[in-house]
Amino acid sequence: MIKLFDDTQEIIEGPSNNNENTFNYYHKSNRYDMKIIRTTLEKWFTEYPETEQNELKIRFKKDFDSTFFELFLYNFFKKLGYSIIVHPELINSTKRPDFLIVKDGYKAYVEAKICYDKTEEEMAFERFQNVFYDNLNKTRIKGFLLRVEELSFITRNQPRVKELIELIEYEVKKLDPVQMTSDIEKYGFDVIPRITFKNKDFKIILQPLPLKESKKDKISKNPIGMLPFETYVGGGEESLRQSIIKKAKRYGKFEIPYLICLNALGVKMSGKFDIENVIWGALQYTFSTDPSNSDTKMTRKGDGIFFNANKIQLRNVSGILVTKVFPSNIPNAKYWLYKNPFANYNFDFEKSSLIYSYVHENRIISREGSDFDRIFGIDKDWLDKNTK
Repeated sequence: MIKLFDDTQEIIEGPSNNNENTFNYYHKSNRYDMKIIRTTLEKWFTEYPETEQNELKIRFKKDFDSTFFELFLYNFFKKLGYSIIVHPELINSTKRPDFLIVKDGYKAYVEAKICYDKTEEEMAFERFQNVFYDNLNKTRIKGFLLRVEELSFITRNQPRVKELIELIEYEVKKLDPVQMTSDIEKYGFDVIPRITFKNKDFKIILQPLPLKESKKDKISKNPIGMLPFETYVGGGEESLRQSIIKKAKRYGKFEIPYLICLNALGVKMSGKFDIENVIWGALQYTFSTDPSNSDTKMTRKGDGIFFNANKIQLRNVSGILVTKVFPSNIPNAKYWLYKNPFANYNFDFEKSSLIYSYVHENRIISREGSDFDRIFGIDKDWLDKNTK
């Protein structure tokens, strides 16, 4: 029998490196929460069709996020009482959707996709930056963590950090964490010195932050404690919209319902507000043209995913499920399910126990349903040691 996580004597202690292979970390981490997650994923894996397990395991090692989401969805629909065919054949296409789900003679195709809200160039730069942070984490200092206040790359050459590490270690040795803590309490954080370094490839400004006295003589294994804050203009709406359109066009017309499932992992996606701007159209205020009536009301523009520029579109899509689920938040993750009011074939929303939104008499209605903890039978505090 194939196992998702093979037995191993190799152990990874503490947090992962920035560019650590995700599967490798979940496989070898000795953290308490990782052991619980590993057990859950292993159980899910055993319930996946045996003929598909080897291929799924290979993909897990290469693309953890996408493969996890497929395994998550398989177990999600299984918990809802569906029989599931993985990668079903289509009559008029060599392409295959992720699942065909069947229940009480009812059938629907399901397609899964990850939405990161980053371009390929942005993701490549993130990997480049993570290599830098992993190398910088090789710094060995006692009693302090490092706050990266500012970092800018002058070139796209992977920076060498040997000279920077030597400078940091030299400067931090001059400092007393106990005295620094006392000075901060008296005079504030402005007393913390800054370490500035610049060469032809990058410029960085760091601050050493003192640890509590009990840790003042311990070398920090991962000395980077704080990274620069990131700010964004706009949300992740465009990425979500393009992901939906791409999946909607992938297979053409279906003869049964078709459900697109998106896992929005990007940091720009705020949640329900951004998602509903994409699904139903952006919110706007409408002002009365009557001078005697100062009332305003909130409406939606005609720029949603199902109705845009006065045209009905994506009629082959019966509904859209958006989640923001990671292995660590399975019972606590949010989900949003939307029924396409113009679909050629309706998904059985009414028969499900799911939370979903639909249109009725030009009003958006939200129906209550079960959260993931109830669907999967997993307690919300499943990773809390104190509850065991």
